[in-house]
Amino acid sequence: MTLHRFTKEEFDALPVVNGRRQCPTGDYSAIKTFPERCSFAERCSFAGWCSFAERCSFAEGCSFAERCSFAGGCSFAEGCSFAEGCSFAERCSFAG
Repeated sequence: MTLHRFTKEEFDALPVVNGRRQCPTGDYSAIKTFPERCSFAERCSFAGWCSFAERCSFAEGCSFAERCSFAGGCSFAEGCSFAEGCSFAERCSFAG
């Protein structure tokens, strides 16, 4: 199964529900910076050097390339994988 590769324009057009951007399963490697409170579905993929603002949440099986950084309060479900050099601020949580 090939994941849909989202452009910045497509990402910006995703719906916001209760203040949280709803991001379906997909390839977000073309986007480098993500705002607060994004909620990503299962098995999303991200390129290296991505930066995520506070309180983003990730469903099971998301994968991140090297040197991604996460602000405080991000949460990760089981099976997420991180390459070398990723950094996490306080209050990030990991299932498992």
